[in-house]
Amino acid sequence: MISFAALCACAHVGRPADNYACNINEAGYCIFTGTPHQTGLKPGTDDIIDRDGHVLFAIHDAVAANSDGQILEAKGTPAADGDDLIESPQEGLSDDEKAFHRVMAIMFPIRNALMYDIESLTQEDWDAWVAALASRKIKETTFTEGPTPKDNYYSRQGIFDLAKNPDGQDIHHDVMKFLEEAGLYLLCHVTSNDFNEMLKETHPEGHDPCEDAGITEKIPF
Repeated sequence: MISFAALCACAHVGRPADNYACNINEAGYCIFTGTPHQTGLKPGTDDIIDRDGHVLFAIHDAVAANSDGQILEAKGTPAADGDDLIESPQEGLSDDEKAFHRVMAIMFPIRNALMYDIESLTQEDWDAWVAALASRKIKETTFTEGPTPKDNYYSRQGIFDLAKNPDGQDIHHDVMKFLEEAGLYLLCHVTSNDFNEMLKETHPEGHDPCEDAGITEKIPF
């Protein structure tokens, strides 16, 4: 919190306010307020696509930007409404910055899937979107026996199953926690140790996300 509810790129000034709400639609699904990202990385390719699947440009010419078109700074703070990918040369960016923008491109569709597209989302589609997490064993387990909801967390399959059957419950916190942690853990895998240390130093609750990720061997892009 890639909440990173996905990733945001403003300078760290503490945890941004979470203004999202979960509304149960007529079919019983939790649909979030806010707007979906309009771009994302097509799984298994280097193509940035729009919501209809049309190819826009290549990942190597893509950077994440806010609703004003300002390129996001490589940080671990949450995504914001209006963040999307724009076509822009990556010349001059560090390896960590390039990795950050690729993580954003991966996490935007995952965020859309859980927050906005869950009613039509298939298991096959979900598995494709989270392939980059699965290959790094990110979010493998579910734990729901904590003393408070804050102590609980869901695996990739667990959060999919929960979102597919929320049973009338507000699952806002569970989804946002999954997105935040999944994005941070992916960043830990694909960035340098110095970047990992920055994620620790700027975490709003003083956590070390890369230690929490339990990484024994990094798997970079």
